[in-house]
Amino acid sequence: MKTQSVTFTRIRQRLHRWTLAGVTFLVVLGLLLAVLAALPALSPGIGASVADKLRAVVGPDLVAQVESASFRIQDVFNRLRFRLTGGRPQITWADTEPVELPPTPVPEIRGPDAQVSTQGALMDIQPRAISQPGVVDAPPSIAGGWQAFGPLVSGTPVMARVSVQPDRTRAYALAAVVRIDLSQTRLFIVPGTVEPVAAKGAPSFNRPGTIPPEVQVSGTLLAAFNGGFKAIHGGYGMRVDGVTILPPKEGIATLAFYRDGSVRLGAWGREITATNDLIAYRQNCPLLLDAGQVNPSVNDGSRKEWGYTVKNLDTTWRSGVGISRDGRFLIYAAGNSLTVESLAHALQEGGAYYAMQLDINGYYTRFVTYAPLKAGSRYSVEAVKLLDQMSAGSTQFLSPYDRDFFYVTTVPQASGRTTAQMGMKDLPRN
Repeated sequence: MKTQSVTFTRIRQRLHRWTLAGVTFLVVLGLLLAVLAALPALSPGIGASVADKLRAVVGPDLVAQVESASFRIQDVFNRLRFRLTGGRPQITWADTEPVELPPTPVPEIRGPDAQVSTQGALMDIQPRAISQPGVVDAPPSIAGGWQAFGPLVSGTPVMARVSVQPDRTRAYALAAVVRIDLSQTRLFIVPGTVEPVAAKGAPSFNRPGTIPPEVQVSGTLLAAFNGGFKAIHGGYGMRVDGVTILPPKEGIATLAFYRDGSVRLGAWGREITATNDLIAYRQNCPLLLDAGQVNPSVNDGSRKEWGYTVKNLDTTWRSGVGISRDGRFLIYAAGNSLTVESLAHALQEGGAYYAMQLDINGYYTRFVTYAPLKAGSRYSVEAVKLLDQMSAGSTQFLSPYDRDFFYVTTVPQASGRTTAQMGMKDLPRN
């Protein structure tokens, strides 16, 4: 009897220890989820840093699972917040002193490449349609109208923007879409001071991680926006100034730069191939839009195609870039609470024929235009972020940045740029 009593006591002790260990694990996991869910909202920089450090300690797979769970928690919170705030959207334009422009109707242009906009669901924050030559009235049209913003070139806007609602199940999940006229601008790519990490055996190259100083003072700088994933998250190809940092991957979405200044987007090995005039490229995931159609794999729930840290169906900050069918317009889209599919629809609404995802998560999704600073400042221009919620300071991309990015200038023959900032009202301003 004594032996049975001792055995029963030991079993109870073990069960107690296992129960305590299980409860402790669940508490720690809950706290970790709470931290990962709250940090991106409270401090995107700290949240990104904590996630990176956790990956180095426990591996990317476990952190990916935790992040996915935290994103689901955030999604529930965002739905509740949207109801409690009376439909207040998550993103707002950052400019505070827009130039008022007279309203003019924008014709409805419908064709095989035009998509039906869901902007009509946001009647309380509709923009006033405006008309500016060369940009705003170019197809495809969007309900409410494209509206010009950013620096002018020879008195004419070369960029336009609009908000769209690409996810019918999440009315608060707006995406900001920017359209850049490539016929009047030039696009450039810059590797970060660290990312993407070069492949073994790659030749050495200069990587200051900034817009070149001579460009900063030239008066031609218009805008800049984020690049793609870290090398560890897919190892996607990149080439800059004739130096291959990472070799290209077959079939992967590729934004390509050519010697004549032209830009193309497509799949490597099909639309984009290695040619003598190809001087730079950046790959990132499979195509989101392929010949105007959304990639059917956007809903497969994977994290190996457009995630590597989060799954395709997870809602988070996402960004992407596309090119119109005629090659004239570069389209950039970004927003919070976006899935891979809703990002694809935002780019599709913006007129992209081919499109690729860029970086994701709040700290890495950035778009800025540039305004001149007063004489005597350290920099000749100041970054003006697109959205209030974007993590971007006044020296964005003007000082060393660890990740790759793109910047936009006027074409060499363009002159007469003005610094007027033109605004619009399809998103509220704080």
